[in-house]
Amino acid sequence: MSTTNPYQTHPQQPMQDHLAPAPSKSFMATWLLALFLGVFGVDRFYLGKIGTGLLKLVTLGGLGVWALIDLILVLAGKQRDKSGALLAGYDKGKTVAWIVTALVVVIGAVTGPNAGGGAADAGSVAPVQQAQPEKPAGEPAAPAAPAEQAKKWTKVIALKGGNDKASETFELTGAEARISYEFTGGGDFAVGAVYLEKEGVDIASDGGIPLLMLDKAETADTVLHKAAGRYFLDVKAAGFDGWTLTVEEKR
Repeated sequence: MSTTNPYQTHPQQPMQDHLAPAPSKSFMATWLLALFLGVFGVDRFYLGKIGTGLLKLVTLGGLGVWALIDLILVLAGKQRDKSGALLAGYDKGKTVAWIVTALVVVIGAVTGPNAGGGAADAGSVAPVQQAQPEKPAGEPAAPAAPAEQAKKWTKVIALKGGNDKASETFELTGAEARISYEFTGGGDFAVGAVYLEKEGVDIASDGGIPLLMLDKAETADTVLHKAAGRYFLDVKAAGFDGWTLTVEEKR
């Protein structure tokens, strides 16, 4: 006949951890913070990276370069939160994020403080054209004016380098203009930003929207829409073997 030992204790089962993992941070929220408030480190505060967020804040996003790098990391789906988890909703929102970012860059380049040129006042009165006196009969006609020569692309300034570099100021007349660029090399991680700003603008304090943003080697040209005035080029680049920029006008 078996008896039960009243002093016998049963082994306790190990306590299971039923706590659910913390949810991943939102891709859309991180992208919007990086796009509009990245220079203040708000995106990194949101991801729980307080230390680097403070450093990014006091350096104004590494003078814009760090903010640009973080934005590209978010758009490429490489940014992670403090726990190392990827951002939630990337596959669903990446297309919209890329399109909106491109639109913000283009609109900022076209309608920024340097975009130019106001049209004539609608209320201005056109000058009255005076009637030309009639020529006496038999007087020979004046020779026709020579046809205007076809305008050609004329180099205004060229700049090349490997990392960060700014140009001297140069003059744009308001004529048709373009910028040609070539960025070479670039490994797994490369980033570049090209600013075209009016003379007197301090990018570090005044800020600015890049004319071009690149994360890989590329050769192309793009039209410039700038009013007449004096400008300068400022290039922020990392990870490229080298780059070349040329600004031209039709003169």
